[in-house]
Amino acid sequence: MFVYLFRDESGCNTFAYSTDVTGRNIPQSTSRTKWSFVAALADRDIENFEDVRRRLRQQGYYVFQR
Repeated sequence: MFVYLFRDESGCNTFAYSTDVTGRNIPQSTSRTKWSFVAALADRDIENFEDVRRRLRQQGYYVFQR
Protein backbone atom coordinates (compact mmCIF):
# COMPACT_ATOMS: atom_id res chain seq x y z
CA MET A 1 0.00 0.00 0.00
CA PHE A 2 1.27 3.46 -0.87
CA VAL A 3 0.41 6.61 1.06
CA TYR A 4 1.33 10.16 0.22
CA LEU A 5 3.29 12.45 2.54
CA PHE A 6 2.52 16.17 2.64
CA ARG A 7 4.05 19.06 4.60
CA ASP A 8 2.28 22.21 5.72
CA GLU A 9 4.22 25.08 4.16
CA SER A 10 2.99 27.50 6.84
CA GLY A 11 4.60 25.46 9.62
CA CYS A 12 7.91 23.69 9.78
CA ASN A 13 6.81 20.62 11.70
CA THR A 14 3.28 19.70 10.57
CA PHE A 15 2.91 16.77 8.18
CA ALA A 16 0.12 14.54 6.91
CA TYR A 17 -0.27 11.17 5.25
CA SER A 18 -3.09 10.87 2.75
CA THR A 19 -4.64 8.18 0.60
CA ASP A 20 -5.31 10.90 -2.02
CA VAL A 21 -2.28 11.80 -4.15
CA THR A 22 -3.60 15.37 -4.44
CA GLY A 23 -3.98 15.81 -0.66
CA ARG A 24 -7.33 17.55 -1.13
CA ASN A 25 -8.87 15.46 1.62
CA ILE A 26 -6.50 16.85 4.29
CA PRO A 27 -8.25 19.61 6.26
CA GLN A 28 -6.69 23.00 6.69
CA SER A 29 -5.87 23.60 10.34
CA THR A 30 -5.53 27.38 9.85
CA SER A 31 -6.29 29.84 7.07
CA ARG A 32 -2.57 29.84 6.20
CA THR A 33 -2.31 26.05 5.84
CA LYS A 34 -1.02 24.95 2.45
CA TRP A 35 -0.23 21.27 1.95
CA SER A 36 2.70 20.45 -0.34
CA PHE A 37 3.45 16.99 -1.66
CA VAL A 38 6.70 15.50 -0.32
CA ALA A 39 6.80 11.82 -1.30
CA ALA A 40 4.96 8.58 -1.92
CA LEU A 41 5.81 5.99 0.72
CA ALA A 42 5.23 2.28 1.14
CA ASP A 43 3.50 1.29 4.37
CA ARG A 44 6.64 -0.52 5.58
CA ASP A 45 8.48 2.83 5.62
CA ILE A 46 6.11 4.44 8.15
CA GLU A 47 6.66 4.26 11.91
CA ASN A 48 3.66 3.08 13.97
CA PHE A 49 1.88 2.17 10.77
CA GLU A 50 -0.94 0.27 12.47
CA ASP A 51 -2.22 3.47 14.12
CA VAL A 52 -1.69 5.42 10.88
CA ARG A 53 -3.47 2.72 8.84
CA ARG A 54 -6.50 2.80 11.14
CA ARG A 55 -6.86 6.55 10.74
CA LEU A 56 -6.27 6.39 6.99
CA ARG A 57 -9.12 3.87 6.72
CA GLN A 58 -11.43 6.00 8.88
CA GLN A 59 -10.62 9.47 7.55
CA GLY A 60 -8.38 9.10 4.50
CA TYR A 61 -5.67 11.23 6.13
CA TYR A 62 -3.46 11.37 9.22
CA VAL A 63 -1.98 14.67 10.47
CA PHE A 64 1.03 14.66 12.79
CA GLN A 65 3.92 16.78 14.01
CA ARG A 66 7.60 16.00 14.09
